[in-house]
Amino acid sequence: MSELAAALGVRPSTLRHWDAEDLVVPDRDPVRGTRRYTPAQVRDARIVHQLRKAGYRIAPLRALMPDLRRARRLEDVAAALAAREADIAARSEALLDGAVALGAVFSLRRGAT
Repeated sequence: MSELAAALGVRPSTLRHWDAEDLVVPDRDPVRGTRRYTPAQVRDARIVHQLRKAGYRIAPLRALMPDLRRARRLEDVAAALAAREADIAARSEALLDGAVALGAVFSLRRGAT
């Protein structure tokens, strides 16, 4: 098991999956072809791991990680995460509004029969 996988408490296949999804792309040892993680890539893996535990899916993470990599200050990271949270809140509200509208339609339909 790789040291990074063990440190994160994930399987090596998880790290390979993150690599395939361009979430955490390690360097390769030119002779052995094994994955080597720089400190920045280890940081990215820790971020991805925590956000996955928080319920982030792969596609949104793929969109978010470049912003987090560019962030140089904690405020930049907080702003990127806040923007994502605002998007999730807006979509959740739209889903709830849709559910209420459907509920009203079904209630009307039940009353007509």
